[in-house]
Amino acid sequence: MWSRKSAMLGSLAVALYLLGLTLRNSQLVTVAVVIFVFLTYAALFTNHADVASSGRRAEEWEGEEGATLSSVTAMRKLSAARIFEDGDFQVTLRCQNHSSIPKVLEVRDRVPEVMRIKEGANYILMELGPNRETHIEYTVECPLRGFYSIGPVTIRIQDTFGLFHKEKELHVYSDFLVFPKMEDLKDTFVKSKVPKIFTGAVNIRQPGPGSEFYSLRTYIDGDSFRSINWNAYARSGNLMVNERERDAVSDIILIVDSRAVSETGPVSRNALVYSTRAAASLARYFLSRRDSVGLIVYGDEVISVDRDTGKKQLYVLLTKLSGAMARGNIPLQVVVNRILPHINKGSPIIVLSNLEDDPTAINALRDFRARNFDVTVLSPSSLEFEFDARRIGRTGYDVLKTERDILISELRSLGVNIMDWEPDMLLSTALAGARGF
Repeated sequence: MWSRKSAMLGSLAVALYLLGLTLRNSQLVTVAVVIFVFLTYAALFTNHADVASSGRRAEEWEGEEGATLSSVTAMRKLSAARIFEDGDFQVTLRCQNHSSIPKVLEVRDRVPEVMRIKEGANYILMELGPNRETHIEYTVECPLRGFYSIGPVTIRIQDTFGLFHKEKELHVYSDFLVFPKMEDLKDTFVKSKVPKIFTGAVNIRQPGPGSEFYSLRTYIDGDSFRSINWNAYARSGNLMVNERERDAVSDIILIVDSRAVSETGPVSRNALVYSTRAAASLARYFLSRRDSVGLIVYGDEVISVDRDTGKKQLYVLLTKLSGAMARGNIPLQVVVNRILPHINKGSPIIVLSNLEDDPTAINALRDFRARNFDVTVLSPSSLEFEFDARRIGRTGYDVLKTERDILISELRSLGVNIMDWEPDMLLSTALAGARGF
């Protein structure tokens, strides 16, 4: 490939040759021929030509991907493969020259467009000596969740005179995962009406079989004598028994709307972004109190994660939320029909959806309420995102806002705990508003 310098020399040679022929000046023609010979020699015989071949030498850097351009090797190492939104990690790119000839290199490590270079640079122009190596280090900030890959590495090698260069992409890729960021929750006011009993469960502040003290009550025939509080009997003269706090676990179902309409608004501020962050925060909170959490994500297909507990379940849920893509238009009614036979009676259901372009939403949520499920809906409105980005006018916003208020009022009349989640509202505030606290 011609550089700017070689293009200028070539143009000069052509101009001198034509001018020499026009003026019948042999000296100008001679100078033009000399320039042509020099460019031909630089193009055919200088050392940039050895970039034509490629191979793999990943073994030279333990556990990392690498590739070579004959005598030039590129390998990459990431400081972390899994991070949260707004987090950052360090990338180290190692370039080696295995030949005995120095090389002038331009190296560019391709980074996803949504990422930001926080420190350092992913591009360098350098001269790499024979049998030498160099490291390019930079820090990448990740503002949005998802699965991403860094690469390929583009290397451009110039000849000795800087007249020509050859460029090739080294297919060295490093995959990493960005989880949705999470908000700390103190209380969500969501508990199952029919908790499950199992060994090692969490206290749910209801009287029943358990180990922690809950309250005192009057003795009833059939109560165990072991539960009698003799100190209370001595003070009051009435038989009193200790109530224990019931140990149990709830089944929590999180339903996330990832239809194409959920991405309406700016890339970093839309319903899907808010929904995935809320689902991640809720999942961590419920799992921390040992509840069993399941997840449904629907868009162009229905993706489900079975209910389970523990840190492993949190990782599975975060991975599914990270990969949620805004596409398709499956209605909520299809999701409800599919999962209703598999949900335990009384399980709290939390729906995260903007409720737009879905004529089945009211009937679907009515089906949940008809079976006495506790339904909470957090609805990040796309209208707010569009209006904040000035993509819709005041008149259109007011009309659509009125229609949305009517929809929310109708759902409240069905007994659905619903909150019109505005941008920049904390998740804990939205939950409190939905639950009426």
